[in-house]
Amino acid sequence: MRTANIKSVFAMGAIALAMLSACSEDDNDPKGGNPAVENDFHIAFASGSGANSATYVQGVSDLSTGVINSTTGFELESSRTARIFASADGCYLYSLNYTVGTVEKLQYLGGDRYTRVARIDASVPLGVKALRFSHLNDQLASLHYINATPLYDEVDETAYLRHKMVLSIGLLDLEKMRMVDGYKASLEVELDEELAAQGYFISRIDAPVLSGSKLYYGAAVRKWDATKGEAADVNKTFTLVLDYPTLSNPKIIAADDDFGATNGYRTSTQYVDEEGDILQLTSGNEEVHILKIRNGEYVEYDFDLSEKLGKPANSNGWFYAGNGIGYVPYEDLSKDKVQVGVNPQGEPTYSAMWKLARVDLVNGTVVDLNVPDNLWLTQYQASAVRDGIFYIALSPIGVDGNIYMFDVDSESPDGQTGARLAGTGADQYYIGIY
Repeated sequence: MRTANIKSVFAMGAIALAMLSACSEDDNDPKGGNPAVENDFHIAFASGSGANSATYVQGVSDLSTGVINSTTGFELESSRTARIFASADGCYLYSLNYTVGTVEKLQYLGGDRYTRVARIDASVPLGVKALRFSHLNDQLASLHYINATPLYDEVDETAYLRHKMVLSIGLLDLEKMRMVDGYKASLEVELDEELAAQGYFISRIDAPVLSGSKLYYGAAVRKWDATKGEAADVNKTFTLVLDYPTLSNPKIIAADDDFGATNGYRTSTQYVDEEGDILQLTSGNEEVHILKIRNGEYVEYDFDLSEKLGKPANSNGWFYAGNGIGYVPYEDLSKDKVQVGVNPQGEPTYSAMWKLARVDLVNGTVVDLNVPDNLWLTQYQASAVRDGIFYIALSPIGVDGNIYMFDVDSESPDGQTGARLAGTGADQYYIGIY
């Protein structure tokens, strides 16, 4: 019965998508060329894991067969790896040029043909170039950043008081490509006085979701050591909550236990389930958990992925397929670490092998899926679910790979291999399906 219900949901969703999200008659190439192409997948590829990197994208109608070659992609504006998402109908691609603060809207004309139809420099109204960019729904995206600076007593300059945390945050109207009124270039956020006095502060926010009249942002937390004048990562579990649409009344909620960061990296950590609850992935202490937030507060729920896998793990996010089913890329910390690239400072970075797990939050089960060894998914951004199939692009750095397809209803660890991913060289990798 459960399987039949899920397939019905996907069937109705496919019909609704065809009826409601087809490209309009006005969605033509502004230069008078071909109309926009709808319902293709978009595949993204990155070259360079360090400070300088390039990002390429191309459209594909069928991921189950053929060869996808990175050398035929369209290059996006990117001083660092671009942050990307697509409209529901696939007609448009939105891309943030990270560290620059510009967002471009590209119309998709098939294959590797894209044309820019709009561009906004969000750093001007928000006053920050290193903004982060997340999709909320097909009408809105969030641009956000938090800055934290230590405050000391004016008389006793050695007496640490707390960190001052200031948000730069705004919503982008994706149709008009302009900031929605009410954006905040400088909104102060306060932590509980006791925690603030102990040196805790939020250093990064990301992965927002919208549920009802609230916006929820995942957070990375650090703790200031006043004796050394420096901060260190900690595993406190915080979430920033704001009123929507006013972007007012910022509030920080905390889980009872220290599960780890909730902001992720380039993969989303938060989803709204069918009941309106927030499903939130956390990572820290060599553990990965999925928690729940309801009506602006954490509830007593803990899906301990590491315990169910029986090994230490780390993750940057996950993909929710609906009805309690999700897919979690995770770093298998029981394996040895190897160098995979360099950070923006040019220093070597190391990682253990990444794997992929299917989680069933309704039945409380995990399946460790059979995927290639030697994966590195730290910078992986997006996967797709269509007609009951979960699609993910998997290839080790510098090695050709494949699209992998998993039946969302199946508990089998085996999926099917689809199109071959080609064209990878040293320090190059596929980063997502949109």
